[in-house]
Parts: sequence; structure tokens; C-alpha cells
Amino acid sequence: MAFKVCLSCIFASLLSVCVVAQPAARAVDLAYTEITPVTDATRYTALNPNVQLTAFTKVKHVKGNIVFSAGERITGDHLMFNHYDDKTFTKLTDIEVQMTYPASGNTGLTLTAIEIYVDLSADDANAYFIDGGIDQKYAKILLTCDQTRTFVYETFFYGY
Repeated sequence: MAFKVCLSCIFASLLSVCVVAQPAARAVDLAYTEITPVTDATRYTALNPNVQLTAFTKVKHVKGNIVFSAGERITGDHLMFNHYDDKTFTKLTDIEVQMTYPASGNTGLTLTAIEIYVDLSADDANAYFIDGGIDQKYAKILLTCDQTRTFVYETFFYGY
């Protein structure tokens, strides 16, 4: 019986070490809005006219596929988390998505790279830092797209 207790203690100790060794960032550390229809009056830039937007690097691939990126992978960083969302509309719609890392009240890791893969029915979309960014412990991101019926995106956050 003492042998079983001892093994239980060892297992519990190993488990607590594993939990401590896990990355400090999780998908729950990302606050985000739904893919939201907007009008000229309700756009983020209309509601925040003094905002300084910093564009992500944009690479268009085959029609409807865009990759946005910021920063670059470095030795010692890792994938902290990724996030996926999609929405289909019955008519052409202007949309926005806002993301904030870390979610309020949390302490973030240093961001080294962010990649956002977008698939859409429109001709173009944009991604911007609203605040924070690469080499910082926080970021606020705005995705925009005009006149789309479908919008699918997946984000990958890297850091240390």
C-alpha cells in the first residue's frame, strides 16, 4: 500500500512539473470579436478617428487567399496559440474583426511573429496593428474586408 502512495506522489509531482512547463499563452488569452458587419459610421476608424494603424505585410495568393504577416520566427520562440473563425453572408457585406492579446487582466509573452491566413470572396482585405505589436507583450489587431460574402481567417501567434 505504501508503494502505491509513493507512486501517486511521484506521478502528482511529475504532473505539476509538466503543468508549470507548459507555455504561458493559450487561445483563451486572445480576446476577439465575431466577424462583424460594419457601415461607414460603425467602422473602427470612424469611431476612433485618431487611431494610428500599422499595416501587416500582405501577400496575395490565388484569388481569395491572402497571407498577412508581422515579425519573424526566431530561435527559442514557439507557437503560443492559433485561432480560427468563419462567416458567410447572404449579400455583399463590409466586415471587421478585432483581436486583443492578451485578453484583459492577463500578462502576455513577447510576440515575435503573427501570421493571419484569410480566405474570402472579395478582392481584398487588410490587417493592422491598432496598438502594440512585435517585440511587445501585447497587440491589438484589426482585420477589415469590404464587399464579401465569405470571410475565413486563421491566426498564428508566436513568441517567447
